[in-house]
Amino acid sequence: MGKGFHSRSPEEFREYLKQIGDKNKKTRWRQIVILIDLVLVILIFYIGFRALNPGNFQNRTQSDKQIVDGYPTYLTLSREEDEKFQGYFLFIENNTKNPLQVPNPNWKSEFRIKTRQGVLCFQEEIIWENRTIPPNANGFLYHSVSKEKWKSLISDCRKEIFDEDASIFRSKFRSLDLGFYSQVLIHSEDRTYTFQIKQKPYK
Repeated sequence: MGKGFHSRSPEEFREYLKQIGDKNKKTRWRQIVILIDLVLVILIFYIGFRALNPGNFQNRTQSDKQIVDGYPTYLTLSREEDEKFQGYFLFIENNTKNPLQVPNPNWKSEFRIKTRQGVLCFQEEIIWENRTIPPNANGFLYHSVSKEKWKSLISDCRKEIFDEDASIFRSKFRSLDLGFYSQVLIHSEDRTYTFQIKQKPYK
């Protein structure tokens, strides 16, 4: 039997089997320790990557909330898929006992697209449709943008909006670094409010 068990007494045979069992247990424990170490390394890498790139883990469909003329306001991305248009909702919370007419007649509003480096690629004036928000209710203003207008932009802007360099050979981590910023600016009487959403490029 080579290096295995030859002619031995029953006690020696039991001892031999015990040694084999102990070796198997040590091997399993080593495998478990290696697996735990691997999980910890991945967890540490994830935490570090998230700390260095917080924007990649934020909600990509909603901006931060701001108080505009006394009313909590935020921008959201429409989730309705449309090949030609992209919609944006400006939600306004009316926490008063009176109806609220929006937009404020003194507002001047514009929509912008910026690259991650801050390059202004696109801008247009927003003409909101007048709406009435009931007391203690949420309402919204809506703006739709033509994607065809974005396709005529300069190459550097198109690449961030439409990910023209996409391929099966590009790494997933490279794709995390892509994206652009959509902004709605509200110019009121006292200041300018900027609502921003970081969007993934369109495929």
